[in-house]
Amino acid sequence: MKTVIYNSPRQGFWRKLIFAILVLLIFNQCKKDSPEEINEEEVINRVTLRVTASDNTTTNYTWNDGEAIPSIGLTANASYAVSVHFFDASDASDIEDITEEVIEEADEHFIFYEIATANVSISPASNDVEDNDGVSINLKTQWTTADVSSGSVRLYLIHEPNNKAGSTRGAIGGATDVEISFPVTVE
Repeated sequence: MKTVIYNSPRQGFWRKLIFAILVLLIFNQCKKDSPEEINEEEVINRVTLRVTASDNTTTNYTWNDGEAIPSIGLTANASYAVSVHFFDASDASDIEDITEEVIEEADEHFIFYEIATANVSISPASNDVEDNDGVSINLKTQWTTADVSSGSVRLYLIHEPNNKAGSTRGAIGGATDVEISFPVTVE
C-alpha cells in the first residue's frame, strides 16, 4: 500500500508563517540593546562659599543641610574673589565633591545669584568655568561692595537652564538643585 501525503495550500501557509515568526524571534533576541544613560540626581547637602579678599585672606562660609546658614561679612568698597563648592556630605567618612560633576556638566548647570538690599554686585570671574557656548556658569565670581548695607545673596544651582542670560530665576528656567539665601552684611 502506498501512502499519499497531501499538502494543501493551507498547510504551506502555516509552515511559512511559523518559520517567519521563528526567524523574527531569533533575530530579535540577537539585537543588542543600547545602554540607557543613567544620570542620577546629585545629593547636595553642603555648600561652601570661599571668599578671598584683595589681601589674599580667605574665609569659608559653609552651609550644612539642617544647620543655620552662616552670615557673610564684607568690607564696604572692596572686591572679593568668590568660588562656590557643592558637596554630598551624607556619609561623614566619604564626603563627595559634587563641584567636579557641575564642571564636567557645565552645559547642564548654571549658578544664579539674586541680591536683596545688600550693596553687592556679582559678575563672572575671568577664570570662571564656561559651557560649550562660552557662557560662564558663575562657579567663580567677583563680588564688589559699595556702601554699608545688609541684605542677602540667594544662590541657586540650576540644572538644565533654558536661558542662562536671564536676569531673574524664573527667566532662567530649569530645575533648582539647591537654593540657599546667605545673609550679607557690608561694613
